[in-house]
Amino acid sequence: MDNITIRSAVASDAPALASMLDQLGYPTDAGEIPGRLARMAERPGTTVFVAEHHHKPVGVVTVHLFPSLHTSEPVAWLTAVVVDEAMRGTGVGSALVKHAEEWARRQGATRLALTSHLRRVEAHEFYKKRQYEHTGVRLAKDLTGPTSHATQKKSDAFHVLEFDHHDEAAAFVAALSRFVSSPARAGDPGSVEVWARSPVHRESVKLFLSDRALDAAQTAFSPVPHHKTVSRQALPDECFLIIGDNTKAWGADEASARLTQRA
Repeated sequence: MDNITIRSAVASDAPALASMLDQLGYPTDAGEIPGRLARMAERPGTTVFVAEHHHKPVGVVTVHLFPSLHTSEPVAWLTAVVVDEAMRGTGVGSALVKHAEEWARRQGATRLALTSHLRRVEAHEFYKKRQYEHTGVRLAKDLTGPTSHATQKKSDAFHVLEFDHHDEAAAFVAALSRFVSSPARAGDPGSVEVWARSPVHRESVKLFLSDRALDAAQTAFSPVPHHKTVSRQALPDECFLIIGDNTKAWGADEASARLTQRA
């Protein structure tokens, strides 16, 4: 595709990068991007490239080099390739991957590998068409403990509700927790999960409701609009469980304290 420029990512790309990560299923606060880029820049052998079209970031790729015991050459890993949904199918992804391959080759790597989630079937075909081979299996273990959302075999869909202030979120959480623990719910043993994310130094709160939590909210209140739906795997690392199977009925003050305690 013409008019595509590939360059190193900079802090001012944050809004566009956050939007693209959001499209991929990883909700990201744009304010966190500059810090992440800075930390990556501090690590030798790590780079982030942005594809720009008419001076607008439309794609991003991250590449890492690691020393290895089984070979004298560094091992290169492609850890993220994201193209803005409006530009997919135009050659931006191909240009980014080719650029990453050339960079890795210049660093002395003789092989570039990547991992891709099982559900991303279209991505698998994209890489196979570019001579990437399925040579192994990726296994992962969540190290955050037995209550981690990544280890629970429950509903995979979470519905995102956004609140401008933690008091609004606290009122919602308190009312929902009272409803799901009330006698009216005694005949419905289904699991209810609500995860919360309260960014540092911000009043806003995001709540992530499981399917049953959303059903309960829509039963207890008026229809609840949700901003979008994400998978369990895409829940932010910083979020915490505020309503679960054994959660008591929160009062508004208790819920507010819980939310602000994490902020």
